[in-house]
Amino acid sequence: MTQNNQNFETLKQGLTAYTVPQLKSLGTQISKKLPTRKAELVNHINELVFRNLEEIVKKLDELGVAALEEAVFNWGGEFRTKQFIAKYGAYPILSTSHNPYRDDLHLLFLFFIKGGIPTDLQDKLKTILHQPETESIKYSSQKDFQDLIIRETELAAAMNLSMMIDMVNDGKLKVSGKTGRPTAATMKKINAALYDGDFYEDDEYGPLQSFAWPLLLQGGGMAELDGNTLKLTKKGTAVAKKDLAYGIKTIWKKWEKTTLIDEFSRVTHIKGQKAAKGRALLSPVRRRPAINNVLSHLKEGRWVSVDEVSRYMLSGDLDFKMANYMGKLYILDPHYGSLDYCYTWPLLQLRYMLVYFFEYCATLGILDVAYKKPEYAREDFRDNWGADEYDYLSVYDGLMYIRMNRLGAYVLGASEQYGSEDAKAFCIVDTLIQYKGKSTPSADILLYLDKIADRKETSQWQISESTLAMAIKNGEKIADIKAFLNDITSKNPGKLVMNMLDEMMDMTAAVVDKGTATLYECHAQARKQILSNRQLNQLCLPAGDAHIVVLPGKKKAFLNQLESLGIIVER
Repeated sequence: MTQNNQNFETLKQGLTAYTVPQLKSLGTQISKKLPTRKAELVNHINELVFRNLEEIVKKLDELGVAALEEAVFNWGGEFRTKQFIAKYGAYPILSTSHNPYRDDLHLLFLFFIKGGIPTDLQDKLKTILHQPETESIKYSSQKDFQDLIIRETELAAAMNLSMMIDMVNDGKLKVSGKTGRPTAATMKKINAALYDGDFYEDDEYGPLQSFAWPLLLQGGGMAELDGNTLKLTKKGTAVAKKDLAYGIKTIWKKWEKTTLIDEFSRVTHIKGQKAAKGRALLSPVRRRPAINNVLSHLKEGRWVSVDEVSRYMLSGDLDFKMANYMGKLYILDPHYGSLDYCYTWPLLQLRYMLVYFFEYCATLGILDVAYKKPEYAREDFRDNWGADEYDYLSVYDGLMYIRMNRLGAYVLGASEQYGSEDAKAFCIVDTLIQYKGKSTPSADILLYLDKIADRKETSQWQISESTLAMAIKNGEKIADIKAFLNDITSKNPGKLVMNMLDEMMDMTAAVVDKGTATLYECHAQARKQILSNRQLNQLCLPAGDAHIVVLPGKKKAFLNQLESLGIIVER
């Protein structure tokens, strides 16, 4: 139906926009006898419509009635083709007589004139039509996942964030100074260290997580360039000391506005993205909020197909624009393969969402994913010129389903806190820490346990004097370890472990690092003068027969006071 949308106030005004043959075409569908003159035709049809509206509406099929209901109750009297097809799966006019410029018109054109229903007719229709069902997301059962790889991502993401922070601290991450993208050697290091590995083992599909993590750290404000090496920012250092879920949430919030990368650039079979004159694509900063908004609609723990998310966006008018200049984009050949005048939602918006969900959301642990190899996973690009050259449009074509998990619900604000449902499901028998819960403990708990104890089995850790000594050597505090054990156990950790911790605390208190002192060698007379001076002897101690030691933090004051005695130390 044409979309001129002139918003006629009355049906009579709208009918005058039609020619006499068109009015006769509409009139014969509701009346046996028709006048011949246009003015009389308009009055006759107008009168019949308001007198016999219910009977006329009954002549329409289900899709026709649905079109009226959506327009009247939801779309301000307009017909929205894209939304309607997304919700109902078909166009409401199925006959050949659907062209408003032909003389034989479908009955729906009695209501939709120039794309809209006249105001007085809308008011009348509201009294006989029903409010259409509110659009909702249709979830899937995991039983449908034949031959799909299922990856639960939240634990892996937190573990990987911890690993990445360590790598940044060790100066191991090299990236391009211009683009921020990781070098091949860096991706290889990351790939070898990933918890559960990357999504695809086959190098043919290229790295996903090991490519995304350095970008996520930069775009998320956790790391910055120092030459060609990444270093932690103040925010990154602070987040590293807090819980990992909070770190992921921090990255996610910052990522929405980053211009470090356009995720769609990973869809390499769509050419022309970097056209010489004029930016072909809109900034991803304008796309991400629309997708994040739809993600916030997902129910935690429920699988949904990516195609259903796409359909829901279109039907709910929640979609987003991708391109400034569609004619610059093409497949294989800029002339024959141009995307201008094509229906590009599955080629652009859907492909962008596939990258966004797979390489970034799943890497951050926000979405669990069910996927397969990309070859022939999606056939929606086959009608385009040159598409027969490719087995897939992007390596992300294999992503079929996503699931909002607990971490995702926390990151997107659906829940205020994040943690294992069985956070206190640990018990300590002698020096053996055992996990009795059903769900997987959070990564923070697992990582801390690995710092203070030796893992014996999947759910068992042995704590000992040697593991505690190593933890203390690496910077952990006995008081923090005590608090941690109390937090994860529903009962007292037990005397054996507590006594061990108390003994370790006494041992660590026996010798305390108070900082770095400075040793000076002195002539006998100068040494005697220094040690007998009331101001100087408060800043140093004698060491042997020919030396003095300046206390930590007192060096500057010592040297200044020394100069007042006429003694100058070479610096």
